[in-house]
Amino acid sequence: MAGMPYFTTILPFAFVVSLAILLKHFLGSLAWAALLAVITWPLHEALLRRGFSRLGSAATLLVGLIVSFVGPSIFLFNTLRTELATVERIFTRLNQTGVPAPEWLGKLPFISERALAWWQEHLALPGGLGALLRTTAGDLVPHLTSTVGTLGPTILANALYLFLTLLTLFVLYVEGKAVMQYVDRAGERLLPKHYAVLRRLFPLSVRGTALGLCSVAVLEGIVLGVAYGIAGAPAPALLGVITGYLALIPGGAPLSFTSVSLLLLGQGHAGAALGLFSWGAFELFMVDKFVRPKLIGHRVNLPFLAVLFGLLGGVSTLGVIGLFIGPFLMAILFWWLRGAELEIIDDVPAPEDASVGRSASDKRAA
Repeated sequence: MAGMPYFTTILPFAFVVSLAILLKHFLGSLAWAALLAVITWPLHEALLRRGFSRLGSAATLLVGLIVSFVGPSIFLFNTLRTELATVERIFTRLNQTGVPAPEWLGKLPFISERALAWWQEHLALPGGLGALLRTTAGDLVPHLTSTVGTLGPTILANALYLFLTLLTLFVLYVEGKAVMQYVDRAGERLLPKHYAVLRRLFPLSVRGTALGLCSVAVLEGIVLGVAYGIAGAPAPALLGVITGYLALIPGGAPLSFTSVSLLLLGQGHAGAALGLFSWGAFELFMVDKFVRPKLIGHRVNLPFLAVLFGLLGGVSTLGVIGLFIGPFLMAILFWWLRGAELEIIDDVPAPEDASVGRSASDKRAA
């Protein structure tokens, strides 16, 4: 009987590990469904207060999410098709006339002669740009062939994961109260002292991260896209869309506008390149210093560096879903470092979904 406590501790842990191994291919779908449910739950409750049934609210939100992704994608694809046609015309013209070497290439220290010789041999001659691209593409053909061979199964697998995510999200909308009751019971059994804190911090950090990432990505895509157009960069809408997607990842936006600035510099537009880089650096400083940390860390009182390292560590370790897990773990860390008690956390307004599944302790207190 002396070994019984160890057995009762190891058995649940072994069961959780076995369950994770069993569902390892679908953990991403379950995680994304849970994150989307937490992020959009205030909208679900608002629809319920307006008289929608749970099925009606779930169907409305699911259709809204699908349209919000598909609609802009169709618009962007049409825009990008026009921009790609512009890029193709520019490429054809440069390939016919050759690309003259920029003045700054001859001013480079140590390597200017070799760089100019390579440029004159490969790019300055008519047809040189096309030959260089064909050579590069020929080197990439084996890799592209192997990638295309796995593209079909990958698309089918991702379509299945997307379907499972939407199906799980629909069930969470409909049966959210029952699901939260199960989660609350399990949480109170496993972490009776700290579960209430985790339950409060998780929706606050996830919603703050979603608001910060999405709003900043859209803002930087629009602002820098307009800046690309003013600076005279080719295909500004295409570059703006790429910048918006890259802005979801910390460090993506500076990589984007720096690359465009180098492109303008390579075309001989030094003033436009300098202006674009300066504006991008200023805009990035304002966003990273004031906007993003305010949106992400304000709800859980996280400092700037905690938000930054939470985002970087999360995305480098867990991919895109780590953008949400990282700030949540940082919120737990700083709650612990500050020596906060549950009463201090209770001073923060409860999240919108607090009434969805009241924990057993709340029911006893009531």
